[in-house]
Amino acid sequence: MKLLTVALKDVKITVRDREALLILLAMPFIIIAILGLALGETFSGSPRLSKYDVAVVDKDKGELAKLFIDKTLKSDDLSRLLKVTEMTEDEARKLVSMGDLAAGIIIPKGFSEKIKRGEGGKLEVIGDPGQKIRAAIVEGITRSFARRVSAVTIGVKTPLNILVESKAISPLELPATTGLLTKEARSAVTKPFIRVQEETKAAERGLSAIQYYSAGMAVMFILFSAMFGAVSLIDERHNMTLARLLTTPSRNSSILGGKLVGVFFIGILQFSALVLATRLMFGVQWGNSLPGLVVLVVSTVLASTGMSIFIAAAAKTTKAAAAMSQVLIQGMAALGGSMVPLQAFPDWLKNISQFTINYWAMNGFTQLMNGKSFEVIILPSIILLSFCVIFLSLGIWRFRFE
Repeated sequence: MKLLTVALKDVKITVRDREALLILLAMPFIIIAILGLALGETFSGSPRLSKYDVAVVDKDKGELAKLFIDKTLKSDDLSRLLKVTEMTEDEARKLVSMGDLAAGIIIPKGFSEKIKRGEGGKLEVIGDPGQKIRAAIVEGITRSFARRVSAVTIGVKTPLNILVESKAISPLELPATTGLLTKEARSAVTKPFIRVQEETKAAERGLSAIQYYSAGMAVMFILFSAMFGAVSLIDERHNMTLARLLTTPSRNSSILGGKLVGVFFIGILQFSALVLATRLMFGVQWGNSLPGLVVLVVSTVLASTGMSIFIAAAAKTTKAAAAMSQVLIQGMAALGGSMVPLQAFPDWLKNISQFTINYWAMNGFTQLMNGKSFEVIILPSIILLSFCVIFLSLGIWRFRFE
């Protein structure tokens, strides 16, 4: 009974503290709104291809050059990816060097005539070093075109040479027959050989930014509840409130347990409020498994509660507790995926992330949001409860009532 009295007293104090409510409820909600709206397209479940500018320098003005520009670079498929602008070589090189263009394609003078004569021609691609991937795509498109034209040239020229060597036709007839090269090359480049297709599978559509950061900020600010709990414990120890409580018939375990239950209740109320607010205001779907959500929320809050007693035991002053909390909370938030999606992390950093509360909480919440069933939260919940046990054990072992 004494345990609940102490717990309810702490809950009332926190609820009446406007500054604490601002940090625990208003701040995460504001950050969720800002990040969700600012990064909406980045997290969109239906990713859009980003068009980029490419220059074409047509020194040739020949038939094959025009076919390359109009039927390949400006085709229906590639027009969704490339914005092609024709300009002079000096302009193209200047804009690419300044980073205003991803790449430029230079078609040399006499390109079409060389193909017609079966001599082959070279195309030059210049790329912005700061946009290597985009420049590589443009180079790949150009190479594909050049290889097809080269294949046609060899395919037509070789049998013609054989016919000449076998005296089936006269060398004097060769200029007339090389017209086939232009005709075949035209046919080759007008056939689509590159397709750009966007496809999103419903099962792999991912989360919206609002969804992701609703979970991320909720988990991060639950840890701030631990900070308030730790600071409260240290304050009461320094103000001798804890000492006065010890003069009552209450056992030490009841007093400390009441403080921890208070932190737990505050965490549950905070998380519940954020879940409800994001659902009503932003339409965030927290998954189809209510039992899974409840178990995961409770496990996350328990891990946070355990961390509060650990901080209170390790820090001697409220300033030290606040500083230690900031390092732990910000570090775990950054490493655990509350700020940046875990998919963006390299493998070695993902391994380190697994030592944070945020990693396992985010793992469970994002899977629930993606429509997974209760089973997906079993492992994360077990790991979070293990964090709770470890922090509690270390905290209780080191905590001083004096």
